[in-house]
Amino acid sequence: MVGNVGSIAWGCVGAVTSNAWWAHASDLSDASDRAVPEHAESIWYRFATGWLCLICAEPTLSNRFNQIYPEGAVSGPASDCHIKVTCRVRPLPGVSLARIDFDDPEPLDAFAFCRTLFPDRGYTEGPAGLDGWRTISINDGSASPFIALRGPQAIVDLNQNWQPFVANYAVSRVLRLQRQLLFFHGGSIGINGRGLMITGAKNSGKTTTSMTLAARGHNFLGDEMAAIHKDSGAMFPFRRAASIRTGPRADRVDEEIKKRSFRSERFPDGGERVLADVGEMFPDAVAASATLTCIFFLRGFDSKPAASPFLFGVEHFHMLSPLGCSMWGVPAVKRMMDIARLAGRTKCYALTLGYPDDTADLVEQIVFGGI
Repeated sequence: MVGNVGSIAWGCVGAVTSNAWWAHASDLSDASDRAVPEHAESIWYRFATGWLCLICAEPTLSNRFNQIYPEGAVSGPASDCHIKVTCRVRPLPGVSLARIDFDDPEPLDAFAFCRTLFPDRGYTEGPAGLDGWRTISINDGSASPFIALRGPQAIVDLNQNWQPFVANYAVSRVLRLQRQLLFFHGGSIGINGRGLMITGAKNSGKTTTSMTLAARGHNFLGDEMAAIHKDSGAMFPFRRAASIRTGPRADRVDEEIKKRSFRSERFPDGGERVLADVGEMFPDAVAASATLTCIFFLRGFDSKPAASPFLFGVEHFHMLSPLGCSMWGVPAVKRMMDIARLAGRTKCYALTLGYPDDTADLVEQIVFGGI
């Protein structure tokens, strides 16, 4: 939500003790400079027009990247690409800690940036470190932080659940450099060059609708993140493994899941989901270029799908969910104007979902001018 981006109150928990690792982050960092670096392969991931190079000697993180971004392992960007970030992860000898180093074109206040990225994930500021190090804890009553941050460096506690935070943080460092693009929580689909963004609250049906359209051979740019040029409306691919919940699915999606052995996960909200490689399921649903034409705002479920057109106005800002990294480094008023101009020149529809295939029929009719 636009209104959630900005300042949040993080309370301080715990107190520094003499043997706390975060109080010695500078010493740990200096010692790791003298250690023999672990061997790790360089893997490149593309996010819209930017690239992340992951050099990771900690398999729990590299395996997670490959699960979430199964199409991402590539040889690397062209030599003239200017948006490149390197993330190097290496365990520290003799302790259950790892050092992370970022190399990107611009300096960054890492702690303030993470506050903007994760306003509602249950994180809290942990005990203060020395020499400018700041820490983050999971707000579960534990005083021990899972990460310490200072400039382009971080140290993580390998005994805690640090991987989701670091993965999002690393990708967001790439996204924040793409200031001509706006990033939203939403599905993005191309139909004959016409781009659609499908947005709504959590569990509102974004993935279900995006996957149903992909199953019909339409271009699949992503089901979770939409990347759109603020001036031209050009949409860029942001593909990742689709997280498919139990519940109504398009017939073809259901068939593909049943005949393949995709990974199943239980998420923190208790729901079970399948992590599906969309490129493997639907090879015809390529990430071809498209220009934003319609935004579908999901508004619940009914026995039959229905859509109502409307003109986007200030009162509708709460219906969009720009990523925190889209708001970083740009004055808030300017970014709000960018969003308003983009949505204001796009056809907007309030979409009530029915059975997935019926909903896809309706979306296709709208895109092709039948409604």
